[in-house]
Amino acid sequence: MKTSEETTTKRMFLDIPNAAGLAGFSVRHFRRIIEDERIRIVQIGRKFFILGSDFARWQSTKRAKAS
Repeated sequence: MKTSEETTTKRMFLDIPNAAGLAGFSVRHFRRIIEDERIRIVQIGRKFFILGSDFARWQSTKRAKAS
């Protein structure tokens, strides 16, 4: 059974500056990572967002590569 934290992570949107901060990168570098690793982004109005589930998936693959 999924916890409530897991379901909220999958539904939330992260804007690029917040996602970059959570990942520990500058906004410019994180945009390059998004382009290179083809992380899916969603445009709402003029802003771009990353789904929380896609961000979590990217973080888990990043950890796996570091190990």
